[in-house]
Amino acid sequence: MSTSTVPCKTSPASSLRECFSTERLQLAIYLHASQRLPFLHCGAGQNNKIRFVFEDSDSSGPQAELEFDRGAEVAATNLFASQKYLRRKMSEALENRKIENYDRNKSFQ
Repeated sequence: MSTSTVPCKTSPASSLRECFSTERLQLAIYLHASQRLPFLHCGAGQNNKIRFVFEDSDSSGPQAELEFDRGAEVAATNLFASQKYLRRKMSEALENRKIENYDRNKSFQ
């Protein structure tokens, strides 16, 4: 599944809230650029893909995805800024995963 709306915790001390997540980079860029949903974080998803997680307290994520698929528009400057920001976050998540895998493998030796 490439998108989902599920209860999630954003930190160990936080309360449970609704989140929308996707593995679709273009959709994540649109959601961030249009400010439809607040970006929370990204991390390893299934099949070694990055999953972008957004706060979705009013469960509008699926509707925003449908609008994106129908060709919703957003200002080019916002789009490029969000692309740069989310690619940086994606690179950080991949680097963190490499470090975690290295540490895990090192502890088994």
